[in-house]
Amino acid sequence: MNSSNAGFRRPADAATPGCHCFIIPPHVLRQYSADASLDDATRKSLRDTYVETERLRGLREAHRVAAIGDVNRFAIDGLVHTPALTEYDCQHRQALPGKLVARPTAGFKTVQDTTAKVVEFYAKVLGRNSVDNKGLDLVSSLHYSRNYDNAFWNGHQMVYGDGDNRLFLEMYLSPDVIGHEISHGLTQYESGLRYQGESGALNESFSDVIGAVFNQWLNNWAVTEPRGWLVGAGIMAAPAQAKGFTCLRDMLAPSAKHCLSPQPERYSQLDPSADVHVNSGVPNKAFAMFARAVGGQAATQAVKVWYDTATNRALRSDARMQEFAALTVASATKLGGASLAGKCRGAWAEVEISA
Repeated sequence: MNSSNAGFRRPADAATPGCHCFIIPPHVLRQYSADASLDDATRKSLRDTYVETERLRGLREAHRVAAIGDVNRFAIDGLVHTPALTEYDCQHRQALPGKLVARPTAGFKTVQDTTAKVVEFYAKVLGRNSVDNKGLDLVSSLHYSRNYDNAFWNGHQMVYGDGDNRLFLEMYLSPDVIGHEISHGLTQYESGLRYQGESGALNESFSDVIGAVFNQWLNNWAVTEPRGWLVGAGIMAAPAQAKGFTCLRDMLAPSAKHCLSPQPERYSQLDPSADVHVNSGVPNKAFAMFARAVGGQAATQAVKVWYDTATNRALRSDARMQEFAALTVASATKLGGASLAGKCRGAWAEVEISA
């Protein structure tokens, strides 16, 4: 696998407008589909995944626009709706949702159990009832297409590919991936961050934050545990790991060589036209630094600052990073006073953003 971590310039496909909201960045699919060290079948899987990703990318943008235009999206009817969880089998086709799985086993049971834990995490840690805070039922479809190297939230449901077994395994095997993609639904129903530019990077970063903290909560890891900051560690196939790739992204060290998709760590390194999955490394590191400054477990206090910022109605859909940073300091002040706010401000300073 020929990969370079030097530089963070815009990939050739990143200028295309629209919304991807997939766990695997489009430029990674394109880059490795041209990697001569991979076999032809794997390269074809990556090319096919890229083409399908491009076909689907506009769908969720339409749902984002519809969601933020709904005047009742924040209204709570007073009733408590418990989210129903259902799983479907796409049977390697692209028609959604697929065939209903009445008695989940194997991968379907894994997805059901992990999704149930996300619902529990939302309720116990964030005080939220599913992605819309109204108990929205959560639908998951597995075995999408053939050797599909991605997972995504399409505005209605979760979809998981099986991977190519050279770079990626089944996309549901990493709990943070499930938490990440479901949380795109949360953003859809709350701030509706636009999926381009700095707001798009914030959108991706927020899902990484929730996904990572969910994984830490699930494993009872403290903020000092390095594994808790790896995104997609559970979906890396053995051949990719043999090349030194332990994860898709690392929130503590976004530019590290063990990341399949390295990112910038400081604001001065951003390319304004870069893919949102690239630039999200800056706010990712800011959160990791903040959580480590707070100490303990990120689910206890740190993540609540980011969640409050994302849901308190002050965040604009086209927010830039400095605006988001300032809002996190305001949330930290509200939730923990000057001391917590100081730690938050210091974390942003680490990535060259003044809050």
